Amino acid sequence: MLRALLPFVLVLVSANAGASTPEVKVTYSEKLDSECSTVHGAEIKDEWKAEFAQKRIDFEKRWAAVGPRLLAAAEGITSKQFAATSITARLTLCNVPSESSGTSILVNMRYALASFTASPVSVRYKTNILFHEVLHGLVQDSVPKNSPLLAEHQAENERVKNHLHLLALMKAVFLEQGLQSDLAEVIEIDGELPGGYYRRAWEIVNQTDGTYLKYISELRSQAARHRRRHRLQPPLDVRPTSLQNFVEESGTKNL
Repeated sequence: MLRALLPFVLVLVSANAGASTPEVKVTYSEKLDSECSTVHGAEIKDEWKAEFAQKRIDFEKRWAAVGPRLLAAAEGITSKQFAATSITARLTLCNVPSESSGTSILVNMRYALASFTASPVSVRYKTNILFHEVLHGLVQDSVPKNSPLLAEHQAENERVKNHLHLLALMKAVFLEQGLQSDLAEVIEIDGELPGGYYRRAWEIVNQTDGTYLKYISELRSQAARHRRRHRLQPPLDVRPTSLQNFVEESGTKNL
């Protein structure tokens, strides 16, 4: 029983939450892409640029529509605010991976282009990659140093362990926001990425219907310890709900 396994109260983001979330500025620089292409020795073709022009518009529209509420939900679920107030996300066609470094994020858009690959991923998936990268800034200091959950998987690759709490939080946010199809798509495509690290991390997080909630519990507990240490108030207006209600309302499935 989930109630027996996880006797804690999960707090969900309220409708008024989100004022504290960072502004994510989506940008593109053809000049920087050209310089990157020179460094990495991979050409950026004109047909990619032409198709990307519309993809960029679609990306920006979708992020504007869903991004802020995803970030607000992440803050509400963890009871922790993002440290950054502004984040720059640069879209790129260069041969470099999507990655985050502090308040700067790269999102590689090549695999969203039919002119680049026969099986392009959706713009929705790419905006969720941006969400993934932004979450690193929230999760990186929120995992307990002696996490019992990570200790259970100490033999796993570091990249796998470094993503368990983050993917659990992504899952919680998607379910809380009613974005089950986003979650299913992310799990499916992540599972096809080279190395198998994300596939393995999702397998662990989805081991049972309630496994991801254990990782959420650790994130929330760490945030509470931080507030007590610094005598801080909870960052957001929240409405409490029982763990069981959260699971039932979210329609949690072992995806």
